[in-house]
Formats: sequence, structure tokens, C-alpha cells
Amino acid sequence: MIARGAIAVIERISAAFAFAGGLVLIAISAMTVTSVLGRTLMGRAITGDFEFVEIGCAVAIALFLPYCQLKRGNVIVDFFTLRAPSGVKRGLDALGCLLLTAVAMLMTWRLAEGGMSLYTSNDQTMVLQLGTWWPFTVLVPCMALLTLVGLLTAWRALNGAWDTDIAIGDGAGR
Repeated sequence: MIARGAIAVIERISAAFAFAGGLVLIAISAMTVTSVLGRTLMGRAITGDFEFVEIGCAVAIALFLPYCQLKRGNVIVDFFTLRAPSGVKRGLDALGCLLLTAVAMLMTWRLAEGGMSLYTSNDQTMVLQLGTWWPFTVLVPCMALLTLVGLLTAWRALNGAWDTDIAIGDGAGR
């Protein structure tokens, strides 16, 4: 059994990551508006704005993933299992969570390797000459947290804990 304290910590960290992802999107939006207004009104945009948007979107998405999985916000196609017994649904949900966990573990490993490789080779963005490795310092912990959340959600699915949880966007009412 997973300790309630550990679950609470994972939930709080996931929520904090999602909040940080929202702040990143707000910052990207504000920078984009400023750049477009600058280009329109003064004929000058923010240098490298597209690089910030590219990096910021990757970081924001990664920050949202653990919370999305925790709250069952991912798309569920249940056309074939709509009338299946709850035990079958729980088993399939758990299998899906375990597959997500495996992918998240693989992503954690490969992103860590890729980030270290970019750091070692001193790879930089084209315009601003920023090191391309630094977003990986956010992406890797996000994928590691997603791995933990995947295990937690698989455990919840197997134990029927999701049957009573409030699910975001779960139109099937499972």
C-alpha cells in the first residue's frame, strides 16, 4: 500500500508543476503580444522570440503532464469497453497507466542523456546563442514525476480508487 503522505506529496508537487506551467504560458503569451506590438508599432520585434516560444511550450507541456495524468485528464477512448464490467475497465486503466509509466521512464532516461549530450557539445540556439541543454533541467524532473504519477494511477486503477475519484473530462462517468 502506498502511504497517504507520499501520495499527498506527489499530488502537491504535480499541482505546483502545473501551476508553473501556467506561469510559463502566461510569460510566453505576454512576450508574444509585446513582440507583435513592437513589430507593428515600432517596426522592431523581440529578438529570438520564436526561440523563447519553442522552449517555453516544451517546458509548459512537460510541466502539465503529471497533473493531467493524476486527474485523469488524458483522452480515454472507451467505445469498446463502455459496457464492460468494472473489473475489466480497472485492469485496462491500470495497463494504460503502466504503459504510460514505461514511456515516462524511457523519456526520463533519454532526455537526461540528450540534455547531457547537448551540454557537453555546447549546442546553442541560432539567434540568442542560449544553451539548448537548460530546458532539459526542467523536462527530466517532469518525466520522473510523470513516472511516479503513472505508478500511482496504476495502483489507483487496480484498487478501484478511480471509481470514486472526480475525473476531469471523463464523460463516461466511470
